[in-house]
Amino acid sequence: MNRKGINIAVSAIFVFVVVFVFIMPILRLVLMSLTTDDGLSIQNFVILLAQERTREAILNTLLISVLSTVIAVVFGSLFAFLVAYTNISNKRWIELLVLAPYIIPSYVITLSWSEMLSSRGLINSFLTSLSLPEINIYSLPGIILVMGICNVPVVYLIVINMLRKIPKDMEWAARVSGYGLKDVITKITLKLASPAIASGGVLAFLASIDNFSIPAFLGISAGIPVLSTYIYENAISFGPSSFNLAAALSILLSVIALGGSLIQLRFVAKGSQMESVKEDYSIRVYIGKKKVRVINFVLMFFLICINIVPLLGMMVSSFYNTYGTRLTLENFEFVFTNQSVRNSVFNSVFLTLLTCVVCIVIGTTIAYLKVRKNSKVAYFIESSASLTYALPGIVLALAMIFHWGKVPGVYGTIKILVIAYITRYMILQIKGSTTALLSVESSLEEAARMSGSKPVHVWRKIIIPLITKPVLSSSFLIFVSACSELTLSSMLAAANTKTIGLTIFNLKQGGSYSYSYAMSTVMVVVIVFLYFVANRPKKGRK
Repeated sequence: MNRKGINIAVSAIFVFVVVFVFIMPILRLVLMSLTTDDGLSIQNFVILLAQERTREAILNTLLISVLSTVIAVVFGSLFAFLVAYTNISNKRWIELLVLAPYIIPSYVITLSWSEMLSSRGLINSFLTSLSLPEINIYSLPGIILVMGICNVPVVYLIVINMLRKIPKDMEWAARVSGYGLKDVITKITLKLASPAIASGGVLAFLASIDNFSIPAFLGISAGIPVLSTYIYENAISFGPSSFNLAAALSILLSVIALGGSLIQLRFVAKGSQMESVKEDYSIRVYIGKKKVRVINFVLMFFLICINIVPLLGMMVSSFYNTYGTRLTLENFEFVFTNQSVRNSVFNSVFLTLLTCVVCIVIGTTIAYLKVRKNSKVAYFIESSASLTYALPGIVLALAMIFHWGKVPGVYGTIKILVIAYITRYMILQIKGSTTALLSVESSLEEAARMSGSKPVHVWRKIIIPLITKPVLSSSFLIFVSACSELTLSSMLAAANTKTIGLTIFNLKQGGSYSYSYAMSTVMVVVIVFLYFVANRPKKGRK
């Protein structure tokens, strides 16, 4: 067989594997949604839409997603403007406080808010002492509030990146021409930043639709259904046609998510002309000293109240016994000695590290074939991986069950979680590695080859050293996502393959609040420690 024939055979194998791993689970999900006792039909959708609870779940999903997105857009854009444009101080600490819900898993944030607004919590205890009604976090407004707080970093990161790329000369020229500061901000800055604001808003909307942990922690016990938890409830009910109905619900949720993804891509395309512009960190809006002090105080106080106080309250509660009557270390003793907890930690670490390694190796290879070889197979793999990432996590989990449940020795083991994690997060590494490779001049590789270097030496001496840092940076997002994952494991984990997130969720749902607080506290301490280690200032740099 000649070289061309070998390449075709290898490409065919790759396509088959990709179709089997990425495409077939989705096709099985669609097929299951259309399967009834009478054959293929839309009867499952008719049954669901006729149920009041389904309509309630759809309405709640849209209401939570829209209102939480409004919160995220308003505060995320405001914080981005203040940090990027003004002369406020302590910007590093402000940014850290803004990004706290991004660093800390959303289910831990939710757990901390549920403790702070519990009957014995700080706020409700104060309200009760004044004979005022308690605030109920287990409600639709409670879910919207926590969801909005958790999505603020999504909008912040996108908007601040765009604001720093807006040409400073354009704004100053407008000021010289007689425009006031207000006009410059509204007619120039906001106009140029609007694609990023809109893109961040759509991403926040999609994140709300995808989020399972917040409505699961706050909504299931309160009887507030959203599509993600409603799918979960149907899937675990094991009633007649429960999987078929769950599949149909998944299709409904996927349509909303994919529609949002297409809208977001349009906004990304509108803002793509600014991608090559270098970021400008200079101050553009100077505020008087007195006003700066007030803004700094209000901003720090607000961020500490919404992002730090709940976590501190949870940490304090982790040292109390179940009834909150005495201080104890028993909760932490449980965390460090309980075999089930230790197994969940091991599973999460194993899954996270394996997912990162596999994604780095395969994702970087795919990115190289796309960037340097213009491979159609690589583009096909990227598109397939994008599709599985665009789907809500609960939908992908259900698709995994339908597909891999038919493969012996996979479902009910850690293998299905490995496959699900890699399938879910592969696109993040492909995108990150693509960006890294585009920053490396291809002429360097060509020069090395012309001098007689073998491909292995080119990779070892040139490519790997130049792309290592950006590739590892992109893999950090996979690390954070996989380590704090709950949605996939809630559907796919068996008794011996539970993860950290699922264990915390089960402890909370089982009424073992103190244990869940202690486990979450340990998790927060570890995450914060790793964050500061990874972001410590280099020697010689202030």
